Amino acid sequence: MRFLLFTLYAPMGAFGEIAVGERRMSWARPGRSAILGLVAAALGIDREDELAQMELESSLHFAVRTDAPGRSLIDYQTAQAPQARKGRRHATRREELQDDRLNTVLSVREWRVDAFHTVALWPRDGANMELARMAESLNHPAYVLYLGRKSAPLGLPLRPEIVRAETFLDAFNGRGPNRDEKDVLTALGRRAAFGTEIAFDADVPIELPDSQIQRRRDAIANRSRWQFMDRWERIMLVNESGD
Repeated sequence: MRFLLFTLYAPMGAFGEIAVGERRMSWARPGRSAILGLVAAALGIDREDELAQMELESSLHFAVRTDAPGRSLIDYQTAQAPQARKGRRHATRREELQDDRLNTVLSVREWRVDAFHTVALWPRDGANMELARMAESLNHPAYVLYLGRKSAPLGLPLRPEIVRAETFLDAFNGRGPNRDEKDVLTALGRRAAFGTEIAFDADVPIELPDSQIQRRRDAIANRSRWQFMDRWERIMLVNESGD
């Protein structure tokens, strides 16, 4: 099988949890919708292109390996935003601030600081996804890529590569850090003795001796309206040898 793997690291990022009111919390690891959104942005797929967005959602399996979990940072923010008006949409932040009806918005936001992950994507049975095109787009994205929020630029190149392996676990085992990634992991003080977490779609047909299942609302229902569905995810811990 062929797997598309890439590195995901930023000094600050956010892996959006369910947003309630002014609280914008973050999961400890990237979700499926966030990764597919990143790929869509690289490919130049707009949020309003519902057909293309849902094709990604229905055609790809997803797995993420936590190489360094990072730490939580809570940020209290105030910002000005225009009142919502029917038929009025602002294309840029500059246009928002030029609106004659501005309100002050208060929010509490959580960030993940120095989180380092490796992502794997591969086609579902019967799906025809061009992994090579995705890899090329991640190297030369159509839109600027960021980690969850626009103020969180990537801290390392994604370094996408296509790996041939029997399973996604074998693909992860074949993906080691390059020199720059090693330097970052060393600086983060990664402690491998605690094991490495891998989370993946629960419907992936693979037998595992030890894993747990969690429900997570990060499957795309409607990207343009920011609507998501529940998804079952399996989580396992592996040691440094990959067992």
